[in-house]
Amino acid sequence: MTGDMDEKKDKPTGEEKRRLYLIFFCIAAGVELVRFAWSAGPYQPTLIGLAIMIAGVLFYGYSWITDR
Repeated sequence: MTGDMDEKKDKPTGEEKRRLYLIFFCIAAGVELVRFAWSAGPYQPTLIGLAIMIAGVLFYGYSWITDR
């Protein structure tokens, strides 16, 4: 019985998950911003940067909707 209680404590809550998704989004956006600031041409986002930002937003939204 206590083993079941310990498993629930180890799982992250919805708020912790959303904080992690927001951190991933901010890191990806920051890297894209720095890369744009150092480039001479127009802004051209990287595929991986956009993928991380879009996934972060989608996971954040899904987590927020399912927690409500």
